[in-house]
Amino acid sequence: MSATVSIVKYASSPDSLKKSIELCDGFKNLTPSDRVMIKPNLVAWDDQFSIAPFGVYTTTRLVEDLIICLKDFGCNNITIGEGSVQLKKDMGTFAAFEGLGYKTLEKKYGINLVDFNESKAEEFTYHGDNKLFIAKEAVENDYFINFPVLKTHGQTRISLGFKNLKGCLKLKSKRNCHNPESGLEFSFSHIADFVKPSLTIIDGIFALEKGALHYGKAYRKDVVIASRDILAADLIGAQTIGYAGKDIDHFKYFAKRHNKSLAIDDYDIKGENINDHIQPLKWDWTWTKDNTGPAIFEKLGVTGVALPKYDDTLCSGCSPIANLSNILVLSAFKGQPLPHVEILNGKKMQGRPGYDKTVLLGNCMIKANKDNENINEAVKVKGCPPSENDVVEAMKDVGLDVNVLAYHGYMKQQSEKYNGKEGYAPEFFSA
Repeated sequence: MSATVSIVKYASSPDSLKKSIELCDGFKNLTPSDRVMIKPNLVAWDDQFSIAPFGVYTTTRLVEDLIICLKDFGCNNITIGEGSVQLKKDMGTFAAFEGLGYKTLEKKYGINLVDFNESKAEEFTYHGDNKLFIAKEAVENDYFINFPVLKTHGQTRISLGFKNLKGCLKLKSKRNCHNPESGLEFSFSHIADFVKPSLTIIDGIFALEKGALHYGKAYRKDVVIASRDILAADLIGAQTIGYAGKDIDHFKYFAKRHNKSLAIDDYDIKGENINDHIQPLKWDWTWTKDNTGPAIFEKLGVTGVALPKYDDTLCSGCSPIANLSNILVLSAFKGQPLPHVEILNGKKMQGRPGYDKTVLLGNCMIKANKDNENINEAVKVKGCPPSENDVVEAMKDVGLDVNVLAYHGYMKQQSEKYNGKEGYAPEFFSA
């Protein structure tokens, strides 16, 4: 029997979510006494430059709707768990819980909040002797509800149900998913084998293009997609933003292991006509042909310096550092060629010959290039991730007249980009 997926147009709370659950028989295997775990997407929290929430975080309004539906079903043992990326000290999962109204939900409905980063881990082996360390609460429950956001992603094309489960991993495993040997998508495609979501709900009130933390562009889309089959939900979600299953590597890995189809015609779609909700979104940031920087470098005439394009080994902790580097280099450009310097990030980039100095951002990059004979002079910026101040000082040390205030201005602009825009109501992210 083919898996059922529902597509519902979001019109009101909690009725739209309730309808999506009913159409896919989402509570079929649920009992009122079950220990329910809800895993939203709360990525990270930033108290200095707030992350505009639209399309980045699971809307708090829909999370509350789900709690209402569960309570109406008779469930009283409900936990919300997440393992947010900690960009700064004390800015982890509970900062996100507080900022997005989850503490209010805790008091209002008597639910529990869990930081997977602080949980004990259970060990799972996949593909030979590779290990995944998963938060205990993510696997020791009776009914796991996976609640991602509809978004594209600069490393994996899309970020839906499968990738949302990466937040269940302990920090060591999150980083190891970005290892150069097995690759990001192959690694995180296995998490669902052990967490085994009972229901996946994709929050498409907003859809995010080229999503990652502060960046990307959100569109008001107003759809909710749900299925008891994680691949089915992700296939339909991907289709609504312009991506076929055969184009997504982590879909292919999972489907092959479980003998599942990647053709949406093989799934039972209920509710809205999927063709009425397809809006292709871009996923990739363009780079210069010689891989020396973002496309804007070529447009502005930036030469001399080189920042090769990020790859899938760049983990979430260091991704803001990569963007910081791009903005800092732009701030140093005054119309003349910049110093002949190469700036590297991630875990596998190799310094190329011909540069006077090579900036190695982070411990992984330092390790990857420790025997690289192409490098004339290595400038090592230690850290996991390095601090903003250390990156700025390294740029200055190699002769780049950077202005960190340009970066701060850019980040402030990103924080405020939806202010006052129709349809982007902050109330979706409060309780």
